[in-house]
Amino acid sequence: MTFFIQENLFGIDILALKEINRNIEYTTVPDAPSHVIGLLNMRGQIVTLFNLAGMMGYSGEIREGPLNCIILKSRPDNPDYIGFIIDKPGSVVDIVEDICEPPPANINSIEKKFVSEVVRLENQLLMILHREAVFE
Repeated sequence: MTFFIQENLFGIDILALKEINRNIEYTTVPDAPSHVIGLLNMRGQIVTLFNLAGMMGYSGEIREGPLNCIILKSRPDNPDYIGFIIDKPGSVVDIVEDICEPPPANINSIEKKFVSEVVRLENQLLMILHREAVFE
């Protein structure tokens, strides 16, 4: 599944996704760390929303207006749901292992922690997120 953050194309294994939510409303958490945006009520389940862009070293500013987020499936060892804000969803892209490459050397070290591999598409570079780094 692809999505955009700060005009960059990212992707994550679709099997890691629970859902994509558009036009979300969340509650901010006073005195929370800067990377925690707030809490979202997803049909009775509480989801912690993170600012993934800020965690990767991009502008940490959350834009005004309706927000989109991706919610990841919970892990067996931790039933809590987490999600992160995206600028806009992309599409589902079929990626084969042969076209994946390691992240380029010019990617910053913080971003490199989150990007496991890259894929050169026709006119864009798709950065594949490392799911476990997002959970950490």
